[in-house]
Amino acid sequence: MEKDFGIRFTDENYATRDDVKKALNISSIDSIWDKVTQFRAYYTRQTSLKNIERVPFSFVLPPKLTSKIVSLEKKLSKLLVKTSLANIQNSSNYNSFKNQCYFTILEEIAKGYGINYNQDTLNAIITNSIPTLPIEYLMLERYLNCLRHVETRYNGSFNEFVILSLYAKLRGLELDVNNLNQYYRTTDLLDRGDHVFVGQHYEAAPLEKIPDLINQLCDFLNDSTLFSVCKASICFFFINYIKPFEYYNEEMSVLLFKYVLSKEDFESLPSLVMFEDILSKSFESKLQVLSRESEMKLDLTYISNLLIDHLLEHVIDFENELASLDLNMVVQEQYASELPKTRHVVSETPIVNHDSSNVEVEGVTFKQSVSLPTMPVGLDEKDADVVAKNLIEIYPSMKKGQAEFYSRHCTVGKYYTIAQYKKEQDVAYETARTSMDNLVALGFYKKEQIKNKFVYTPVIKK
Repeated sequence: MEKDFGIRFTDENYATRDDVKKALNISSIDSIWDKVTQFRAYYTRQTSLKNIERVPFSFVLPPKLTSKIVSLEKKLSKLLVKTSLANIQNSSNYNSFKNQCYFTILEEIAKGYGINYNQDTLNAIITNSIPTLPIEYLMLERYLNCLRHVETRYNGSFNEFVILSLYAKLRGLELDVNNLNQYYRTTDLLDRGDHVFVGQHYEAAPLEKIPDLINQLCDFLNDSTLFSVCKASICFFFINYIKPFEYYNEEMSVLLFKYVLSKEDFESLPSLVMFEDILSKSFESKLQVLSRESEMKLDLTYISNLLIDHLLEHVIDFENELASLDLNMVVQEQYASELPKTRHVVSETPIVNHDSSNVEVEGVTFKQSVSLPTMPVGLDEKDADVVAKNLIEIYPSMKKGQAEFYSRHCTVGKYYTIAQYKKEQDVAYETARTSMDNLVALGFYKKEQIKNKFVYTPVIKK
């Protein structure tokens, strides 16, 4: 029985204690959980990476998970060979394929930030064919630059400079090598009173510990003998765990996940494989639960298993798309070889280009008729300032930024996003989300979910 529970809740499904309770539908599972942990002990490896309190994390590699990881890394190796061959055989087709990969990724980033876009805009960003890029698309351009950086600059060992170079690129800044500490977070995100006891949850690392924790992460990535995808997953977790930056911690966790894989012999491939949707709303709850489980139990397998499964799904998708590219290349080559040789003949008959926009039809009257809804209009800037000042006085729990945002985004019938708050108030994503939810709690907005993101629409106050 001990072995059965161990296999069921470790090898078949790396379950949390709560998962086991739900699966067995019993409240007390102490004896069963003891058997599960005893089974896991056979496959547990302690890592050199330590938590904020300097206690080492561990990683569990049972047979089924190990087999899944080996299979995934084999797929990545084969795909690297295939993409290299595709680039050699038909670089034009392969470049189009790469651009399509980037398009899919940027589309996901745009959705996450609530950026209005169209296909032409994203293609123009990818091909760098916009003379002056509007400010709302800067994030997309910077993220693309980071992907291309990961694609080509993955050699050498991990160090603080590598991580901060990528962060500076994401921020659109020039890296000052003489003052690296300026790029780290300067706002404390934790209440020191919450951590008088050992083993408590941390919202983020204390400011003074960030540089040391980053260097510890680099040492681990350089020296660990774990599988590549395990190291990449651990890096993703650790960045979100310590939150070393004022902005873009989540985006940096994905970029560094890809960077680790690139450095671990998969080279240019990871930057092209979709992974960014792990940051979407549909994964938010799972990420939070399993990240907290890994943090509190010091077991990095929980979060890594989720990330590995997610990567595997997208690698299979990428494999199928690349197979379609190979097929198209074969078809094109075969078609080209079968084309008869012809000579060009110049026609003596002039070609007339008819412009239909200049054609007039005599005796016919045209009337332009469109169907558009009534467009609601909000307060002007002067009135919004007055409203914001009054709101702060009426609602003591409302922050100044919340009042300023609401007064300018209170038009009934419109929908607003966290990304708008983040951009206009120039705050971190977590702050923007908390602020919008506080406005919901105060009764100013109604929160609704559309596909994989939340939107907020004003409620008529009585």
